[in-house]
Amino acid sequence: MKNRPTYHRIKGVAAVETALCIPILLIAMMGTLEICSAIYLKESITVCAFEGARVGIRRYATADDVTARVQEALDDRKVVIPNEGGFGVRVLPPDFSNLSALDPITIEIIAPTAGNSIFVFDTLFNRNITASVTMVREFDE
Repeated sequence: MKNRPTYHRIKGVAAVETALCIPILLIAMMGTLEICSAIYLKESITVCAFEGARVGIRRYATADDVTARVQEALDDRKVVIPNEGGFGVRVLPPDFSNLSALDPITIEIIAPTAGNSIFVFDTLFNRNITASVTMVREFDE
């Protein structure tokens, strides 16, 4: 007669496999959530920069109008950008008074993952995410 595995041995092997697989699956799931959170942050600040550029290319627009629209869009998407540490919104050129038609306007946003992330990136891997959008002015002043 062959030695057949007993029910208890099979049950023990299943318990060990489960104990090894569950932490790996949880780590993979958390990593996926963090990567998705970083991608969402990148896309959010790109959309906000786009919204600011749309305002900036209009006739009689000012850099203050652009900054206000970008901040409004950031608030709508609940993106937190501190004022210190090189983070924030940059409008190039800072003065629109000398712009003519077809001159470029660039909006750059630099946001940290800290405060804008779900789990790990918030404290362990603080990275800076940058988005930039350039459009051309539609009209002369």
